[in-house]
Amino acid sequence: MGLFDKFSKTFDKFGYDMDGYDKDGYDKKGYNKNGYDNKGYNEDGYDSNGFSFNGIHIDTKINFDKYGYNKKGYNEEGYNKNGFNKNGYDEDGYNKNGFNKNGYDEDGYNKNGFNKNGYDKDGYNKNGFNKNGYDSNGYDLDGYDSNGHNEDGYDKDGYDLDGYDSNGHNEDGYDRLGYDHLGYNREGYNEDGYNKFGKNKIEVKDD
Repeated sequence: MGLFDKFSKTFDKFGYDMDGYDKDGYDKKGYNKNGYDNKGYNEDGYDSNGFSFNGIHIDTKINFDKYGYNKKGYNEEGYNKNGFNKNGYDEDGYNKNGFNKNGYDEDGYNKNGFNKNGYDKDGYNKNGFNKNGYDSNGYDLDGYDSNGHNEDGYDKDGYDLDGYDSNGHNEDGYDRLGYDHLGYNREGYNEDGYNKFGKNKIEVKDD
């Protein structure tokens, strides 16, 4: 078939020519005119030399030496003397480095130490956070722990676990003793018992 014939072929709506082959030369089952797929194996799973994917010859009674290996170095099960098949994996599915075809070792971790979910053996991802979103110190990406407080003990609004800010005042403006930043309690008296006008409760009452 000449170059002109190759490009002048007509294909049906499914992409096959009159002989039943697509533009790459494969039929609906995926085999070419010689009966081989795109990996070089026929419908029975053997290549043109009679070897299967695992290196087993179509006639297992021949081509094996006294040690049980064929000319490609594979035994009847398809493994070489080191215990690996032609793709480099042992009977458990691991290569010489201990990883399977998906790149994970027998414990389920890849060469970078992460499992299929992206966590290492300690349960942290590549950014250092566990599945709950906290790092090894117990803080999330914004720097807050599970109680919502940062490493200084304050929440996003600036209050500690007891509800006081860094100046020691709660959201109402009073410290732990009940006084505001000017030193007066909710009734308006300082710790000496006087209000901002310098009068105590008795003097106020008399007024």
